[in-house]
Amino acid sequence: MSRSIFNRLMITYILLIVLVTGSLALIMSIGFNRYVFTEKNKALSAAALKAETLINVNYNGKLPKDQLQSAIDNLGFLNDSTIYAIKVDKKALFNSSIENLTKELSEDYLLQDLQDILAGKNIYRKKQFSQALDADVVFYGTPLRINHKIAGAILVFSPLSPISSNLARINAIIFIIALAAIILSFFLVSITSARISRPIKQMEQLARSMANGEAGQELDVHTGDEIEQLAVSFNHMKRQVETTEHMRREFIANVSHELRTPLTSINGFIQGMLDGLIQPEKYPHYLKIIQDETQRLMRLTGDILELAKIQSGNIHLDKRSIPARDLLDKIIAAFNLPAEGKNLTISIDCDPQLCLWADPDRLRQILHNIIGNSIRYIGNGDAISIVVQKQAGDSVITITDNGKGISPDDLPYVFERFYRDDKSRQGHTGTGLGLSIVKNLVELHGGTIRAESPAGGGTSFIFNLPGAR
Repeated sequence: MSRSIFNRLMITYILLIVLVTGSLALIMSIGFNRYVFTEKNKALSAAALKAETLINVNYNGKLPKDQLQSAIDNLGFLNDSTIYAIKVDKKALFNSSIENLTKELSEDYLLQDLQDILAGKNIYRKKQFSQALDADVVFYGTPLRINHKIAGAILVFSPLSPISSNLARINAIIFIIALAAIILSFFLVSITSARISRPIKQMEQLARSMANGEAGQELDVHTGDEIEQLAVSFNHMKRQVETTEHMRREFIANVSHELRTPLTSINGFIQGMLDGLIQPEKYPHYLKIIQDETQRLMRLTGDILELAKIQSGNIHLDKRSIPARDLLDKIIAAFNLPAEGKNLTISIDCDPQLCLWADPDRLRQILHNIIGNSIRYIGNGDAISIVVQKQAGDSVITITDNGKGISPDDLPYVFERFYRDDKSRQGHTGTGLGLSIVKNLVELHGGTIRAESPAGGGTSFIFNLPGAR
């Protein structure tokens, strides 16, 4: 079961969903972190710029020092930060006076930072430990310009813990949503995988039942996709297999019956001779019956082998152009004796120039079976007509007799193997395979054949042969 389609679909889908959802969650987390610190950088930069403006106003005598201090404190409060303005030059870096400073800054990293800031650089760090604040902070440093000249530095420290707390909450929400999406997807994938694998499992079970000779129920799948089409095809295959199996059993039963009847007769007559029940002077009469039954067995086995050979695809046609009238004349000539014996009239309506595209031997076999079948079952003095025409590139051959015809109940089955009925054209003297062989040979040529028998009597066999391609 670990290699079942359901498990494979589940594992594949879940891994794919976990990978995609996890990647999206990670990308969203990283992107949000960058967004937060980018916005924080902008806020601190704007606060430093505002502080620089206030200091320039104070330097020009338009803002008292105490109001400057209050304004910078308020600016820091609004930005959740502490702002230091240091007035210092490069030469007196360690002797600078510090405005808006309540206590001395004693940060180890400030010496290098101040040198860079006084050189005109802006410095931004997402995380910096501040000894003065005893906490991790977001640090921003920028030059203090008074009257467009660098006169010191503006340092902004913002506690990192509120930002980290907010980021942690947002990240937790992102990953909780991702986890919930994965769990929900698990159930949806289970349903989808089951929906896909269930019909396939049913097909597998039905296939096993069919292999064991059990009929089983047809699949009832309505998914509207390829699975449903597969189920429809499977049901069609099942019906075809059942039909084929039924035909096989019927074929075996019919063959057994057809073989048993003449064999029983032969065995009975021979046993009667051996037991002395038949007088020697009657031997010729019964030997003639035995000979007829033996010939019937030979025809039957020959037809069975011929049909099996055709249906197995072992026959390869040697198609060529055949003068239709010459072929028909030769076939009719072979039936002169039985036709004269029943006073039959056989007419041919065919253009002398018309040619058929077919295998000569197989076409002769087709015509011989149909014409012979008609001669066998029509009455004395009846007639047979053969018409050959060209229609849309095909040759259409119609063989019609004016006998008693075929009943509507029997007509659909005349081409089936061993279909025989007292009212059918197959009668008891034939093997019951002639018309089935005809149908297979016509289809092997790429044509079709049908039988028609109107209510007033008479029967027509119409088949077409495609022209040369």
